[in-house]
Amino acid sequence: MTSHGADDFRLTVLSPGGRDPEQHFRDTAGPAAHLHPPVNFHGYAACTRGSFHHDTQRAIAEATPVVLLLRGDLRTSERALNGLKKGGRTVAVSLKETGLHQIAQQLCDRARLSRFMKIVARADGCIATTPEAAESCHGRIYSHALPARRSTLEFFRTARRTVGNFSRHP
Repeated sequence: MTSHGADDFRLTVLSPGGRDPEQHFRDTAGPAAHLHPPVNFHGYAACTRGSFHHDTQRAIAEATPVVLLLRGDLRTSERALNGLKKGGRTVAVSLKETGLHQIAQQLCDRARLSRFMKIVARADGCIATTPEAAESCHGRIYSHALPARRSTLEFFRTARRTVGNFSRHP
């Protein structure tokens, strides 16, 4: 994958099997009234003028680095990672639900925890979206799953509130 300059950097967020519709933020961060506002993970796509997808093949076609959201039993996320890596994408992963109780619930199952560890080990990076996730078991689990050459975890706060009116394009 070629490197991107800051001016042309775009990011694709993939929530495999998710229900949010495909959304592109190329021209403006403000979506139409019927689309998701540019907050939370949609904010990553919006601030880089990228896109949000739930279909892996469409995410690969964007030809950009991908933030892969880990959700559910992680099987769909694991298949998505395999497709993204086969498609030559750079992939950072993050649990979609990052409250402490949600992390505990997500990873208390041995099979899910094992799958999570495999996914993180294959990913190019990991993102924690809440301070609690970065500083708690989430960060420790990421650190244990990452190969020694990539032992850092980054914390990037997502937008939690909308500021202004995003109901129409400017």
